[in-house]
Amino acid sequence: MMKIQSAWFRVLLSSVFTVLALSAKSQSNVTLQGNVTNADSKPVANATISILNANISGITDAQGNFQIKMNYLGEYLLQVKALGFASQTQKINLNQSATNLKIVLVDEKRQLNEVVITAQKQAENEQNIPASITALSSGLVDDYCLQNSKELTAIVPNLYSANPGDNRNVTSIRGISTTSYDPAVVTYIDGVSQFNLDTYIAQLLDVERIEVLRGPQGTLYGRNAMGGVINIITKEPTNQT
Repeated sequence: MMKIQSAWFRVLLSSVFTVLALSAKSQSNVTLQGNVTNADSKPVANATISILNANISGITDAQGNFQIKMNYLGEYLLQVKALGFASQTQKINLNQSATNLKIVLVDEKRQLNEVVITAQKQAENEQNIPASITALSSGLVDDYCLQNSKELTAIVPNLYSANPGDNRNVTSIRGISTTSYDPAVVTYIDGVSQFNLDTYIAQLLDVERIEVLRGPQGTLYGRNAMGGVINIITKEPTNQT
């Protein structure tokens, strides 16, 4: 019995020494260095070099060079970010004391989407309309989780909407409101005027776009547009279910 225990002890001790030896071998002072350039082979300065799975980072110098001290060999996920360039992520394998990388960043091309609205009864670019307008696309409506028009208060400047207690939304723009059933801010849904507070549909379902015009709009929208207009356009039906 004593011989069996002694044999098991020797096996266990040998395993511990093996693990310690492998750990000591994998732990070393590894230098990760490299150079970051653009598509024209010009150095990219102040680029951020991040080792995502090791919580280590560094910055390139004026010549685009970087140097990061690593503690262990192995596989890492490296990410490079720089202003004006698309971020780049790649796997690297550190299997020697020094690793030299060549990284080329490509320009990041960003262009603002054109916002087309129908605030003046025709499709126009928002930038070409001489009026104070806030336009919300269907994507923004989903991002803001807007369920009804009263929640526009948190998004649209100078607009306030409140429930007086009878499930009606009384809306004011730039302080212009009313206490009667004739609203001072008219709401249009797909071109149809909600001419009083009883016919006003407050829920925002299948919305394609919301346009809020601030200021008097009586020329195009009639007598109830003294404070402004909320123009709601719903999505067109499709053949998809």
